[in-house]
Amino acid sequence: MSYQSCLFNDAQKSVLKYTPRHHHILAEKYISLLKNQTDTIVYLTLKNNLSYWYFIKSCNDNQLTGFVKLNEKWVYKTILLSNILEFC
Repeated sequence: MSYQSCLFNDAQKSVLKYTPRHHHILAEKYISLLKNQTDTIVYLTLKNNLSYWYFIKSCNDNQLTGFVKLNEKWVYKTILLSNILEFC
């Protein structure tokens, strides 16, 4: 299921093509910074080495709920906080 109701301008689209460098990334020990975030876009690297932009719709003590950017579409996905290796 793709999320079509979010429109981005050209500047926002160019940022979402960027892959953050190591010195921009926070390690898993800072995961608590993600808790209680809503309507926030972050770049996640999971422990299985998958990396992508993630639009957080909600977060609780255990998981993120939101959308993963796959090519030009946003696809609904929940992610356990314990599976996150790095983020920015």
